[in-house]
Amino acid sequence: MFSVAVISSTAHAGGFSTARFGGERTHAASDQVGTIYYNPAGLAYGHGTRGLIEGLFAYRTIEYDRAVGAIDNPGTGTPDDAIAANSGKATLANTLASPFLGIATDGGIEGLGVGVGFYVPFGGQAKWDTNEAFRDNATYPGAVDGPQRWSAIEGEQRSIYITLAGAWRTRSGSFAIGGGVNVVSSSVSLIRARNLNGSDDLVAGAVQTEGRSLVEAKGVDLAASVGIMVKPTPCSRVGISYQSQPGFGEMSLAGTLTNKFGTGPELPSAIEVRQALPDVVRVAGEWRAFAKAALHLAIDYQRWSAYKNTCIMSEGATGACEVAADGSTTEAGILVNVPRNWQDTYTVRGGGRYFLSDVLEVNAGLTYDTSAISYNAPKDDSMDPSLFDMNKLIGQAGVGWTGGKVGVAFTLGHVYYFDRTVLPRAVDPLAPSRNPDMAGTYKSAVTYGLLGISVSI
Repeated sequence: MFSVAVISSTAHAGGFSTARFGGERTHAASDQVGTIYYNPAGLAYGHGTRGLIEGLFAYRTIEYDRAVGAIDNPGTGTPDDAIAANSGKATLANTLASPFLGIATDGGIEGLGVGVGFYVPFGGQAKWDTNEAFRDNATYPGAVDGPQRWSAIEGEQRSIYITLAGAWRTRSGSFAIGGGVNVVSSSVSLIRARNLNGSDDLVAGAVQTEGRSLVEAKGVDLAASVGIMVKPTPCSRVGISYQSQPGFGEMSLAGTLTNKFGTGPELPSAIEVRQALPDVVRVAGEWRAFAKAALHLAIDYQRWSAYKNTCIMSEGATGACEVAADGSTTEAGILVNVPRNWQDTYTVRGGGRYFLSDVLEVNAGLTYDTSAISYNAPKDDSMDPSLFDMNKLIGQAGVGWTGGKVGVAFTLGHVYYFDRTVLPRAVDPLAPSRNPDMAGTYKSAVTYGLLGISVSI
């Protein structure tokens, strides 16, 4: 058997959402080009033709300390001299770059806004450090990939959005409405350690059992968004938007699984990866406090409870991705299931912009974001190094300069994750949901920069 999980993201919001483009300038009540994702109604408040090219550059560190109590069969499947091969500290230090490209125009028609965007609001990638203590170890060769290898060694998952959106506002600007259509191209690639029985056993007697599993899958879905924006006063603006799930529910990615168990041969097969991403509701307000300052407050609600599991199914399987509480299933075609049972998250962001002159501004903001993974057992046992989450604080500050038709903006931010420890589970799930227990202590931090260049015509 085998398993796959998505790769822990450079998360700036609950789950593996990475939407941060635009910095403090962009939210559900803004009129920037990035509002094509946050609230398409904001496109109607822009003027002329304008474009934005922005890059997110991030540096992420993760430290995972696997508990000895998480080992399935100490003394037998994991011999006494191999406890360190299946427990202890694993580390990761990766860089990530992600683009946003957008263009919007009013087409010379007052109150109209049309935009096209390319961006990555969900996903991430990871490559874990090796455990040099087991380099060239002939008895336990797989241990060189670290104790987290039963969840992830290397991989990535991304959902790339290509959006076409349009908006209209009243002549007075007191009301605007907008909508968008997204083409979502998703992919997942993951290599991890895997045994035929779903345990973390290194050996069965004198026979090596640890193997490897590689999953590669892709799919294309549609999604949609709608939003409204109002100006209750000349100095304020309020926006509300809704972003649907990709595929409007469950996604199905087609691909290939390649298993290699123990010293056996590689065995490729055609599969489907089924899972669901969240829909999102956003509410934000912006208030021009006085001539040189603007304040904003934004709240996002992401329905991560839609992400109940990741099912790996035989190609063309007619069964549903449904499992019982004990991990078993009566559905046809499920080869293995990764239980998630995530919970909805909310994000609260407050910040402001101060205009030092007609061409120069500074801005800053603070965000509190909740974890998509419950802190209460047994639902916290969905934590694993391939995909984890904690409550977090995000602080960022930036500067923007606009001279004529060209502008440059830079934002520096840091994501502070609250450390969390997951205790070993009391009961192992049944097949097809049997995966190694990844209990232990999780720590993470992300520092990122946003560099954007804007042009207006």
